[in-house]
Amino acid sequence: MLEIKKIRLSELEDFVQSEMFRKFNVVPITQARANSYLQNSRAKFEDVVLYLGFVGDQLVAFRSLFADLAFVGENPIRFAWCSGSWVHPGYRRKGYSKQLLTEAYSDWDKKLMFTNYAPESEQLYIETGWFHPIHQYKGVRCYLFPKTEKLLSAASKNALSRITFKAIDFIVRIFVSFKLTFFRPTINVGYAFEETVLPDDECYQMVQENKSVSLYRRGKQELEWIFNNPWILSVEYDSGRNYPFSSFSDDFFYRTIKIFRSNKFIGFFIFSVRERHLKTLFFQIEEGLENEIAAFLKQYCVENKLEMATVNNSKVGEVLFKRKFPFLHVKKMGQKIYSTFDVKGGYSFQDGDGDVFFT
Repeated sequence: MLEIKKIRLSELEDFVQSEMFRKFNVVPITQARANSYLQNSRAKFEDVVLYLGFVGDQLVAFRSLFADLAFVGENPIRFAWCSGSWVHPGYRRKGYSKQLLTEAYSDWDKKLMFTNYAPESEQLYIETGWFHPIHQYKGVRCYLFPKTEKLLSAASKNALSRITFKAIDFIVRIFVSFKLTFFRPTINVGYAFEETVLPDDECYQMVQENKSVSLYRRGKQELEWIFNNPWILSVEYDSGRNYPFSSFSDDFFYRTIKIFRSNKFIGFFIFSVRERHLKTLFFQIEEGLENEIAAFLKQYCVENKLEMATVNNSKVGEVLFKRKFPFLHVKKMGQKIYSTFDVKGGYSFQDGDGDVFFT
């Protein structure tokens, strides 16, 4: 029998400081994520943000959520993103994950969303019959200097496989390096790109003027919340060592790229780089900039010797797919955003919607 304990936002800070929390072999949330949840301006103290499943005194399952708003029609709809689900290996296939999800579905007035999922998680959500897709990304993943150990589990299976695949990686690097001798940046001379860490007031003003077309309307307040409360830290804390999801990286950063045409500011986009993997997160651009942005991303990946880039913006992704050089391989990607409630209308979505921006 699974015993379920619920943690509300008002209880979260005390919970992560409690003796119970310190005794967990696997923790259900890190201090960094807890801080982020607490600073979320769209959250309320009564929100249930953590569901714990116990068998006896042992924590065998958990589910975490954070609050957001969907601006559908005249009034925003409060809902929760499903943002972390874990079951102890010895207790899987017993329905515990679904039990916790059922509790969340009830507590959040049947208003949940999810994205950024593994295939097995997607199947669980679909089987409930509650969720339906409201958006599908039509993006790409571009490989430049891929490492087989990150792409294939067999690459680190044993000593022989590690040696074999390291040799393959070496050959790939030689081949790609040779290809890059023929690469020349093709950015239009009429455009200029300015690289900063975070958006400035000029960027936020442009977001404010255009955010009404976005379903989630993340503006300055929401973006600064994300930047100021990261889930991925550069220093590994104790609570991160036994957390089953992302919590630490010594190579994780954001970049904001401002675009100018004839010295006039015309747009910007944001991406993250984590362990040599670039992910686009946010675009505030006008029509017709896709070629220049694709050319910039190619040049950035080459100059920084990145392993891969994931771009979910469909128009930029289309350019990269059609003009693959200098990437070794470009494949189409297409995760979805699922919702338990209807979203009708021509809303726009960002690459980093949900919890993607954090990780």
